[in-house]
Formats: sequence, C-alpha cells, structure tokens
Amino acid sequence: MSYAQKMIDALQNEQLTEAEHYLSASIENDSLDDLYQLSDTLYQLGFHEETKKVLTYLLSQTDDDEIRVNMAEIAIEEGNELEAIDWLQAIQKDSPVYPQALLVSADYYQTLDLPEVSEQKLLEAQSILEKEPVILFALAELHFTMGKYAQAIREYEELLTNGEETMAGIHLVTRLGSAYSALGDWENAIGYLEEAVEVDDQVDTLFQLGFTYFQKKEFQRSNESFFKVKEMDHSYTSVYPYLAKGLDEENQLEKAAEVVEEGLLQDKTNYQLYLIGAEVEIKREQEDKAESYYQSALALDPENETISLQYTNFLLYQERYEETVDWIQQALTELDADPQFYWNLAIAQNELEEFDAAGKAYQKAYPYFDTNPEFLKQYFFFLREEGQLEASRQIGRQYLEIRNDDLEIQEILNNEDLDFE
Repeated sequence: MSYAQKMIDALQNEQLTEAEHYLSASIENDSLDDLYQLSDTLYQLGFHEETKKVLTYLLSQTDDDEIRVNMAEIAIEEGNELEAIDWLQAIQKDSPVYPQALLVSADYYQTLDLPEVSEQKLLEAQSILEKEPVILFALAELHFTMGKYAQAIREYEELLTNGEETMAGIHLVTRLGSAYSALGDWENAIGYLEEAVEVDDQVDTLFQLGFTYFQKKEFQRSNESFFKVKEMDHSYTSVYPYLAKGLDEENQLEKAAEVVEEGLLQDKTNYQLYLIGAEVEIKREQEDKAESYYQSALALDPENETISLQYTNFLLYQERYEETVDWIQQALTELDADPQFYWNLAIAQNELEEFDAAGKAYQKAYPYFDTNPEFLKQYFFFLREEGQLEASRQIGRQYLEIRNDDLEIQEILNNEDLDFE
C-alpha cells in the first residue's frame, strides 16, 4: 500500500497526526502517479493546505500547467485572487491547458460580478476549442445569469442537438423552459418545462411550470402545479402568493383564504401575501379581516408605495373619504407620487365636496391617465358639474376617440353642441 493511500485511510479515521506523517512520507517515496491521485483526493476532501504541498512538490518535478490551474482554483476558493491571477497568467497560450485556464478565469471574474470579462474569456476559449460542449454550456449559463436569454436559448438548444441532455447536474430542458419563460414565450416555455418535470423532480422546476401557466392566465393548471409544490415542500414560501391569487382568480375564495393563512404561518414578512389576503377577504365580505391584513402589511413596510396605494383603494371602497384624503396627503409627503394617488385623492375630495381641491388633483392625474377611458369619463362628468363646459367637451371628445360606442356621452356632447350653436 502506498503512503498516499495510508494517508487517506488515516484522514478517514480522523488520525490527523498519522496523516501528516504519511503525507511527508508520500512526497518522499511515492510515484508521481500516486501523488497526482493524492492531490485530487485531498482537494475533493477540502484539505487545501495539504493539496498545495503535494502540488508544489509535483511542480518542482514536472513543468505541468495543469498543476498551475489547480493551484489557481485553490487560490480562488481561499480568496487569494492576486495569487490566482499569477498562476493563470503563467500559462502560455500555446499550452494544452490554456482553454482550461480561461474557464477558471471566467469563473473567477463571474464571482467578481464582471460578467463581460467572464464572457470574453469564454469566447476566447471557444475560439480554440469550437466544439467543446463544456465551454458552450459555460457560455449558456453565463448568458442565462446575465439575462441574455435569447443567446442562452441558442446555446442550450445547440447542446441538445449535439446529444447533451444534462450537464453539471442541470437538465438542459429545465434551463430552456426557464429562459423561454423569462422572455415571455409561454408556449415554448411550457413545452420544455412539461418535459423537464418528467426528468427533473426539483421543486423549483415545478414552481417555474406553475408560474408560466400563471402568466398565461391558465389558473387551473397553475394551481395544480403550485399545490404539488406545496405538498413537496410546505416551506417553499414563494408559492403561497401565486397559489392564493390563482385560487382567487378561479373564485375559490375559501381555499384562497386558507392558503393565505398557511403561507403566513411559514412567512409573516411577505407583504404581498397580506395584500392578496386582503383582496380575498373583501370578496368574502370579511372587511375587518381585510383591514387587519392591510395594517399588517403597512407595519412591515410603511414606505412601500404599493401597500399604501392599495390601502387607499380599500378606504375608497369603504367610502371612508376623510381617511382617504388624510392618508394620501401623508403618503404624498413621504413617497414618490404614483399618479393613482392623485386620482384617488380627486375622488375622495369630490365626495367631500372639496371641489377646488378635487379639480387640482384631477389636473395632476390627467397627464398620466389621458388614455384611460374610466378616468376620462369620470373627469368629464366632474368638469360638467363644475360648469367647465368647454373643458368637459374636450375631455369628452378625447374619451369618445377611445370609446366611440358610448351613446350617453355622444348624446350629451351633441346636445351641448346644439345649445352652443
């Protein structure tokens, strides 16, 4: 038995002193082949210092660039970036392992959040080894993480065409489904994701399939996938808002309410779940519970514009106009002004007969909703009530360009035109 094997046995038996002794004996006595195998085993076991000792000796005995690559990989893992670069730069372009060095460099620059530099290294490696699937896969993964989904799709599909199905433990059809989904190409995404769940039982894949069905508004199918996700891993908190919303869309309000409560048991910090819960409870005519959900969401994130806006919608729904005005005026001083705030403010102030203030709020909202027929019709009637007939005619005509089948507005404008004549 070689000293290298004795060292491995000692490590596995947690005999560290003996292992250190066998390491020295292995370097002094074992063959280079034994030492190469020892370095690989030590690296896989995570013994970096011991691995470096063996590699340093091997490099003194043979000018092997692959050893330099290995030393660079260890330096990167230990956070010694400058040392890693020195090892990699020592490898010349005519070296057989130069493409491997480029791959290591690409991984390194990606960890530094320099994807463009990483891409450059991979493209250089590809120019040397055009048909190497490992390089093509690395490019596809990089482009996927960079959000260059169209490029990633081409690369993943080329790998599939060349007979590759799984690389680095990743099913290519899963990546393709996710990439197509990210591009909004739901049909292609579903085709690949349906195939992926047959070979990849990961909960993430099933969630992605459900999410894609959700985006297509095929809520029955999305709910089926999301329920399976929940069964596989009830702590998968991302699934609860989508499942609750999907059940809401299917008018399964009791189940939606149950899912919201289950989700909040897992994660009380998800404000979206509170908002969906509030929407469901309003439909269930449980407005006190809806109020509680809104208050919980606001307590989580008081400066969140989405929460504040939906709460003012709720206040309007309940005809709590004074509270609506107070809340919006406070929100406008603390948050970026979403135009919907001004529209809501105009409605509330009009109901409170604060007509001058309502008019100003409508004016602030108008540039953002000048193509929204609901807003234009509401603004039209407000201006008429205020006696601003010429302004109301202008808004009415603008409205009819969008809704030319509204006979009521047509008749009002025609009569006013006749009176004006």
